[in-house]
Amino acid sequence: MIFATSQVNPLTNSSVRNLRPKQRRLFMFWNLVHYEFKNVNKWYLALYAAVLVLSALIGIQTQGFKNLPYQESQATMLLFLATVFGGLMLTLAISTIFLIIKRFKGSVYDRQGYLTLTLPVSEHHIITAKLIGAFIWSLISTAVLALSAVIILALTAPEWIPLSYVITFVETHLPQIFLTGISFLLNTISGILCIYLAISIGQLFNEYRTALAVAVYIGIQIVIGFIELFFNLSSNFYVNSLVGLNDHFYMGAGIAIVEELIFIAIFYLGTYYILRNKVNLL
Repeated sequence: MIFATSQVNPLTNSSVRNLRPKQRRLFMFWNLVHYEFKNVNKWYLALYAAVLVLSALIGIQTQGFKNLPYQESQATMLLFLATVFGGLMLTLAISTIFLIIKRFKGSVYDRQGYLTLTLPVSEHHIITAKLIGAFIWSLISTAVLALSAVIILALTAPEWIPLSYVITFVETHLPQIFLTGISFLLNTISGILCIYLAISIGQLFNEYRTALAVAVYIGIQIVIGFIELFFNLSSNFYVNSLVGLNDHFYMGAGIAIVEELIFIAIFYLGTYYILRNKVNLL
């Protein structure tokens, strides 16, 4: 592939050279997207599997702890599994953020950036390809965490939340759940683009780029926090809305979605402007 100097450039293939310019750019774009997944360390997949396996072990151990007479060894084992599980969940969250940062910074603003920025694709294609990869990895991590919680709950106390109640709740609150899901997805995208913008601003400087990028990110999050506080768009707002404690859910959800769209536009355009006009690979 084109992404490593030791590999064959796909543009040397006759079938690719015969493509029209627009088709060739599209071909290169999907190569970029494919690259976001091909070069990810399989350690991440092993981490996902470990979280799911441990969640099943915790559920089984907890169920046995409930049904059998108290044994200190069982309590110790349960505590150990819970501690390891918590550590894995924290590792999963941090590793996902690290993956997002590494895939963008490493292939755009580090040494590999010389190769990436000479590809026959636009800056829009580069940012979008990175965003698609980061978005999918973020969704996978979130799904793994949610599934692990479901596994533990299903094995530990399935009677706590009967399936019939879950189905009824979803049917009753489907519009609210849908809007909350849309808001979550947009929030994930804006969060990724915020990281991209912070990295891009940090690379404008010749020294302390990482520290400055972190400072920029924190500053942006503080501003966002004040904006969300002003519009009363905290997580409690959504929780209260879903259980019927807030009569203004649709208005609040609509504001949240518009807010995220504005953030996405600002972060994306800021990253695009820097990538197009202010790249500093020194």
